[in-house]
Amino acid sequence: MDASFVIGKKERNKTMSNDNHPFPRTDPIFKLPTPVLFAHRGGVWEAPESTVKGFKHALENAEADVLELDVQLTKDGEFVVWHGPDLDNVKILGQKDRPVQRKRRNIFQFEWAELAPGKAWVADPKIKLLPKKDMDLTNVTMSEDRNLLRLSDFLKKFQDVPLNIEMKESFELKTNECNRNDLHDNIRAFSDILAIHGGNRTIVVVSGNHDFIDEFRKINGSAFPTGLSVKEQLLLRIIDLDMRNRALETTHVNLLSTKRLINKVHRLGGATFVFLTAFGFLRAIDKASNHPTRRQLFEILNRGVDGIMTDRPRRVREIMSEWRIK
Repeated sequence: MDASFVIGKKERNKTMSNDNHPFPRTDPIFKLPTPVLFAHRGGVWEAPESTVKGFKHALENAEADVLELDVQLTKDGEFVVWHGPDLDNVKILGQKDRPVQRKRRNIFQFEWAELAPGKAWVADPKIKLLPKKDMDLTNVTMSEDRNLLRLSDFLKKFQDVPLNIEMKESFELKTNECNRNDLHDNIRAFSDILAIHGGNRTIVVVSGNHDFIDEFRKINGSAFPTGLSVKEQLLLRIIDLDMRNRALETTHVNLLSTKRLINKVHRLGGATFVFLTAFGFLRAIDKASNHPTRRQLFEILNRGVDGIMTDRPRRVREIMSEWRIK
């Protein structure tokens, strides 16, 4: 990481920790002054998602505090930084440039050798605005900073940067090539990668699937902070849960991240991070045609949320900076 960026970020955090905004607080997970800015997939609507180009944009242009990423498995069991599961915005060597004409469209239908650097490149965000039938990847720039990334390679390229990692649906796949037969085996292998390449930074691991997050905690104990599963999020609204080293990651919609609920999470020792992106059937306020407004973001921040996850980190950073000095 560029030294000038690191120094600049330290100075900004020092300033932020001393200001007088309505909720002077250090979040208990990342130990950063709130509100923490998460770049969702590096910033889906500002740069090619889940790529070196996208993550560098998030850190250098948006000054994101935390990189958010998803991990999927390939057919042969490689852990790849990708939300997916479809690869419709990825140009793949040997595959048709019109995704609707491909026989295979999901990442778990490919082996890593078919997607490795030099064989697959992520398109610019504007391609996602098109109907699937009109998508054409012929002119995607085939540069190294647009390659798909294995998780181990990502961790080595972006050392020391705090992370929020979601385990995706393909963790349940059986991968004969790796002698991994079930969810337990895949999470064990995933945990080994984090232990070997994760370094000393904070890595929060999340999944909406309770079986996923429960299995991860059984294997890792308290080695990594974790998010609440959907089941736990529902329980939290009824009873007190031990939130130490845990985060409520939910939608920006006030009904599901009320000031009262946020205060409860704080009292129980946890942090609340909200998505501006689509969350299940709930709409996004940072999608391509709808930039988050100053009013919208101020209302969310004034509830006392500890962090914001967004597809538009540069835009949101600007508004967060205004909110801090208002």
